[in-house]
Amino acid sequence: MELSQLRYFKALAENGNLTKTASKLYISPPALSTSISNLEKELGISLFDRVGRRMYLNSSGILFLKRIDNALSALDYAKAEVMEIGMKKESTVYVASTSPNVFQNAFLSFWQENPNYKISHESLRINQINCKDLFYKYDFLIASPMDFICPQNISSQVLYDSDYAVLVVNPAHPLANLNQVCLREVKNQPFIALSPQYSSRHFFDVVCHKAGFIPHVIMECDYSMRFNMVMAGAGNTIATAHTKLLGHLGNAVAIKINPPFVHRVQCIFWDKTRHQNQAASAFLSYITEYFKNMSFETLGN
Repeated sequence: MELSQLRYFKALAENGNLTKTASKLYISPPALSTSISNLEKELGISLFDRVGRRMYLNSSGILFLKRIDNALSALDYAKAEVMEIGMKKESTVYVASTSPNVFQNAFLSFWQENPNYKISHESLRINQINCKDLFYKYDFLIASPMDFICPQNISSQVLYDSDYAVLVVNPAHPLANLNQVCLREVKNQPFIALSPQYSSRHFFDVVCHKAGFIPHVIMECDYSMRFNMVMAGAGNTIATAHTKLLGHLGNAVAIKINPPFVHRVQCIFWDKTRHQNQAASAFLSYITEYFKNMSFETLGN
């Protein structure tokens, strides 16, 4: 059994079309067909059901794909890790986060103190962080633990857990001069929310659920448009004290929600079996220290 056979099998299983798969693999359809047939002969069992030009995995094929998929991913990671060490690519840390707007200052601060290191960052939505290959691709994931179930082999460290929800309103709103508000007071008013699968949208939904109502969302949009729509008087939104601390609210007014219902927690996750280069080790140490003494209770309105 050759490694190329396993890769060909996986590609065909994902595509289902012999001709198209062969084209993507830069081999001829007969060569791909022969490779799959030899694999099936070696295993002594058929892996596909052939229906016209389509090929569908049967129960044996589904089981075989499940087993080799993890093995191929592990091999790809091992190759990348060894190449990284061999090429001395010690200067880049690969980070994914689900709330990039609240970490950009921390990233900038790290770079300013460590100018020889590079950060390669990607913003992810909740439905992207359960990918089994996530920690093959990134050194770290920064996310809220309420957004996914952390695998057993993944280490984690709380960055902060005292952040809280704030109601964000237009300066002309009748409640704009209050220091705190019961969220139920605005349950019948229009809300602006982030699009589904944003981590901050999940937090928004949880806070409203805890307050006992389903918000009347009149618009779903991205981060910047959310506060612009509030300033235009279209509706209210829910953010966090950290967002206010960073100055992302502009001239919109943030009012502490009381009771807080649920705190906003952010953690950093990493695969303890993954090789950490110099940049990754420095980043982990720096980012945990950066948030160590952060306080949100001192924020005024």
